[in-house]
Amino acid sequence: MNTISKIFAVAACLSFYSIETSASQPLLEKDSLEKEPTRVSFLKQRNPNFHPFKLEDSDTTSVAIQFSFVPFVGTNGIYSGNTVNDVSFNLLGGYSAGTRAFEMAGLFNINRGDMTGVQLAGWFNQVGGRVEGVQLAGLFNSNLQDVKGVQLAGLTNFTTGTVDGVQLAGLMNFSPKKVKGVQLAGLLNFTADELDGTQLSGLANFAAKNVKGTQISPFNYASKIHGFQLGLINYADSMSGVPVGLISFVRTGYHTVELSFNEVLPLNLALRTGKREFYNILFAGMRPEISDNVTWAFGYGVGTSPRLGKNLFLNIEASSEQLNNGNVEALNLVNRLFVGADFQVAKKMSLFAGPTLNFRVYDTSFSGHPDLFTFYQPQIQREKSHPEDVASQLWWGFRAGFRFF
Repeated sequence: MNTISKIFAVAACLSFYSIETSASQPLLEKDSLEKEPTRVSFLKQRNPNFHPFKLEDSDTTSVAIQFSFVPFVGTNGIYSGNTVNDVSFNLLGGYSAGTRAFEMAGLFNINRGDMTGVQLAGWFNQVGGRVEGVQLAGLFNSNLQDVKGVQLAGLTNFTTGTVDGVQLAGLMNFSPKKVKGVQLAGLLNFTADELDGTQLSGLANFAAKNVKGTQISPFNYASKIHGFQLGLINYADSMSGVPVGLISFVRTGYHTVELSFNEVLPLNLALRTGKREFYNILFAGMRPEISDNVTWAFGYGVGTSPRLGKNLFLNIEASSEQLNNGNVEALNLVNRLFVGADFQVAKKMSLFAGPTLNFRVYDTSFSGHPDLFTFYQPQIQREKSHPEDVASQLWWGFRAGFRFF
């Protein structure tokens, strides 16, 4: 009991002595505080507004190697966020000011500053500064500055800076700035700036500005393209290369509406879109007759139209149309190869004509096919039967008409 009493007595004396000393000493003047430098180590947080994913404080230190279980539970302790590691091993997750060579974690890595080297994580990597090297994550990589190197993620690669290298993701790659290199994604590649390289995805590629390279996807979108697009649907404001797809639309490209006639149908309407080097054709036709079941057709084709002279172009087109009598009930395809001349009579009007080689494939078990010819009867060059109730016919024909716009 005496020991406890002595401890309390000493504490009381020390407290009283400190109060008395502070009361008796004069306050330091402001000038003396300014003259005496204040030492602040990297271990102190000078900015009360703490940013866990952004490094603003220059008070950092570096270590050659560190080990941690989770953030702040490791060899760097509570100062993990102010320490740049050359090599870092994190059992579950790590948190640091940056990485200079190598970092690996079972779940996640979070760097407030730059990452240089290799970064591996089972779940995700988050870097607040620049990335130079390789990032590999099971779910996603997220960076708040530029990336120079390779990003591989099971789901998403996200950066708010430029990309110079390769992004490979199971779902999406995203960058609001310029991408120089390759973006490969299971669903979507996106850049809100220029693309200098290649985008390849399973669903869509989007480049808000110029593209110097290639876009390959079911849907491709870009502003100005110096290169190539391959997809089901392609869009560009202007293009110095060629778009290849089911439907390609180049705003400053080749667009025409066509009215034509041929030996099968006297009235046909077609839309051409793309570029003269390669364009798509959507068309429909009919016989203007009074009948319960109208004979009509719909089809699709592709073509090219190189220039032969100032106002003269060559047309080479391949198409296929389904010919019906009323409803679509059986196979009755007329496949056509057309080679003709297109003469520009005015700025937005042209005349065209040329021969066609026609190859019909139809179902012989169906008796409701419409008559193949009505006002003109060409000679069938070859007719042949095939297995599974299929037959074919071959003949020469023609096509001519007007094109507008």
